[in-house]
Amino acid sequence: MLESKIIDLKNSFYAYFQSKFEKLTENSYLLTRIDDIIFFFISALLFVSTFMESEKIGALALVVVSLTFIKLFTQKGAKIRIASWDAAVFIYFVICFISTINSTLLPQSIHGFLKTVIYIFYYFCAANYFQTNTNKIKYIFLLVSMLCAAEGIIAIFQNFAGVEQISTWQDSNYVNPEDAIARAYGTLKPLNPNLLGGYLIAGIPYVIGTCAMCLAKKNQKVSWFCFTVFAICSFAVFVTGSRGAYLGLAAIVAGVIILTGLIIKADFDGNKRLKSIYNKVTAGIIALFAMVLIFVPKITKRLLSIFILRGDSSTSFRLNVYNSSWHMFCDNWILGIGSGNQTFREIYGLYMLTGYDALSTYSVPLEIAVESGILGLISFAAFLLLLLKNALFFVLHKSADEDVLVIKIIIASAILTILGVFTHGLFDTIFFRPQLQFLFWTMIAMAGAVMINKKQNNVS
Repeated sequence: MLESKIIDLKNSFYAYFQSKFEKLTENSYLLTRIDDIIFFFISALLFVSTFMESEKIGALALVVVSLTFIKLFTQKGAKIRIASWDAAVFIYFVICFISTINSTLLPQSIHGFLKTVIYIFYYFCAANYFQTNTNKIKYIFLLVSMLCAAEGIIAIFQNFAGVEQISTWQDSNYVNPEDAIARAYGTLKPLNPNLLGGYLIAGIPYVIGTCAMCLAKKNQKVSWFCFTVFAICSFAVFVTGSRGAYLGLAAIVAGVIILTGLIIKADFDGNKRLKSIYNKVTAGIIALFAMVLIFVPKITKRLLSIFILRGDSSTSFRLNVYNSSWHMFCDNWILGIGSGNQTFREIYGLYMLTGYDALSTYSVPLEIAVESGILGLISFAAFLLLLLKNALFFVLHKSADEDVLVIKIIIASAILTILGVFTHGLFDTIFFRPQLQFLFWTMIAMAGAVMINKKQNNVS
């Protein structure tokens, strides 16, 4: 295939320079430890995402990208390996570039496109790192779990302390003041409860994955701790008042139940005790969420407000934005208007209803379609579908080996991330914030790395 020949050519190019820099690398303290340095900056990136501004977070991502290129040019044996879904990401990237240079607002669109460059380059670099450092994946899972626990505790404290609302985040026309949620927003910048809700939805699969890996390794104490963290994060999602995050959490919980059942059926079909535990835990989780909805009327009323539609000012606002954004897409359906919210805001002014200004379409699929047209939407959807297809193949493949089970847990966590993030993304565009982007792409990079390695081992 042309794709593999291009990769082989690039790897030969890197190998040439690796041979030239071999002596320099052997005598350099930093170059011989470049993988450790890359791991440090990936970890630092995820850590500072919880409290730093977008520009500083992006700067750390550029460090990861730069170090990866240095590694490819200097470390002997370093090479690129990609999968079918990576090719779809590359096509999406090319379409975004074409859309950008064809935008009527070129400067604004270039500014937005540069963010896409950082995210996708980071993804490929993170995937390259984890392909040769799979032993570090568990530490990333644990780190993000701890970060989500911290954000969850802060959110719960903010809820009970009754934080001052930064803006009118909840329609009070049909809700009694005592039933209104004091919407928590954590420490993420900019302070926004929907952003915190989206962050927790992207982070909870890490928590679940850490818990499952500890169970696979028979480390029950840590697994119980992780389950407690999951409960904290789930409750924190509720106190954000983000209805899209509620739906994302429901998608994750449903995904956990289904995927766990599929793995048990594939690998432990004859284990009646395990099946009994699965049934009890599933019933317990469902009962726990049901109790929250029954005994916490604030959350129940917030959730039910989704179905009021035009009766809720927030939902009505979104419906108006959807309508205007749809017309924008119809007028620019092939390649879109160009990248970034600055481009969107300028052109949206030509379509908006008076009094309904917006920073985005409030829907990830619609945002992608508006910015990069139907071709961009198809290529991004192809990426997700190819990834999910390959991920499900690995999850359903029978193997009782403990190491393979851990690989399945990593891949299943990526499936949960996609389910949660894009269920939430149907009704909000928080996905385009760097805090979520880097959690998302790091998870996909780790899952892709173990799948590529597994395929490579099977071939060899």
